Amino acid sequence: MLKKTEFRVLLVEDNPDHVHIIKKTIERAKRGTYRVEHVQTVEKAMEFLSQDNFSIIVTDFNLPGKSGLDLLHWLNEKGRKIPLIMLTGSGDEKTAVKALQEGAYNYVVKDDMYTQVIPHVIEEALLRYFSLEEKERLEREIREKNVELEKANRQLKKLDRLKSDFISNVSHEVRTPLNAVKESISLILEGVVSPKEEKGARVLEIAQRNIERLTSMINDMLDFSKIEAGKLRLHFEMCDLQVLIDEVLLAFRALAESKKVKLEFVPKEEFPQVYADPERAVQVLSNLISNALKYSTESGLITVQCELIPDQMAKITIADKGIGIPKEDLVRIFGRFEQSGNAQRIETGNRGTGLGLAICHELIKMHHGEIWAESELGKGSRFMFTLPLTVSSYEQHTSPMANLVERT
Repeated sequence: MLKKTEFRVLLVEDNPDHVHIIKKTIERAKRGTYRVEHVQTVEKAMEFLSQDNFSIIVTDFNLPGKSGLDLLHWLNEKGRKIPLIMLTGSGDEKTAVKALQEGAYNYVVKDDMYTQVIPHVIEEALLRYFSLEEKERLEREIREKNVELEKANRQLKKLDRLKSDFISNVSHEVRTPLNAVKESISLILEGVVSPKEEKGARVLEIAQRNIERLTSMINDMLDFSKIEAGKLRLHFEMCDLQVLIDEVLLAFRALAESKKVKLEFVPKEEFPQVYADPERAVQVLSNLISNALKYSTESGLITVQCELIPDQMAKITIADKGIGIPKEDLVRIFGRFEQSGNAQRIETGNRGTGLGLAICHELIKMHHGEIWAESELGKGSRFMFTLPLTVSSYEQHTSPMANLVERT
């Protein structure tokens, strides 16, 4: 049943007597509110329809100039889906059938009872029209949902493949340090080397480095698991960002010297503190500097810079002169289980889990900051991230992780 709504009817009729009767009959219909507008020719009807919208068209077949069928053809050419009812004279059933074949919703023969039939035919046509519209809308939604479902399935398949690759990669990466630790312990237990001798001490150092490597990999996986489960909590406080950078660079100084890579950071006077979890800020810095070292060439340079940007945020840039990242990889390097093609090909002896940048991305997002990268193959990369300077600047940047922090 039609709702009590106003429907605009365009009546195309050249007989004044018929216009008056039809108009009054339609307007008295009780199952809808109808506002009838009248024109005498198809040409005028086309002009009206080009400028305005109507709910339904009631048109006589025989009109001066163009006929009712011409109006129907014009609607079809324009792609206008407006219900049309054709009025025909007695004995003109062939015209009515042709109109139906051309897309008219119904026809009414002008006989002694036709005015009583018209309101019911109009209502039936509108019900049919709205039913078809609803059907098309539902079919369109189903098609759209199917497209979304196919896209989600492709993403799931991709994620499943990436997880399989990740497990395979981690299994390989874990096996290498484990074998090194196992071999070192065996050499000592079997008396091949003595811990008190220089050779034995080197064996223990090798074991220690590989244990640290395993610990780092396990910590990455645990952190990522907590992030995925929404259980990782941050402990915010005001902290000196430049002091944190100095601490991280000091930790990497020996490794940088062994690779003949220079670490450069010039602190700025009176640089404001940031509102962050210092432990997690150090984790992000360590990961980015470690990557910069990993993919730097010998005698390279790594610089760290701090600057203030709008919205009370600090921007940290870590730049290297290393191998660079392919342009097509920049958009996905912060994704789960993703690694740059260059990162996969380079022989570093320690590729890790491939979760480091994904963890950095999530940690910075939890700080309500942003992280991104710029790079050029053969010329190095620049990783940048932002941190809030104050509690208010933190709070003005909304985040779905906001309920997972603890403040101190």
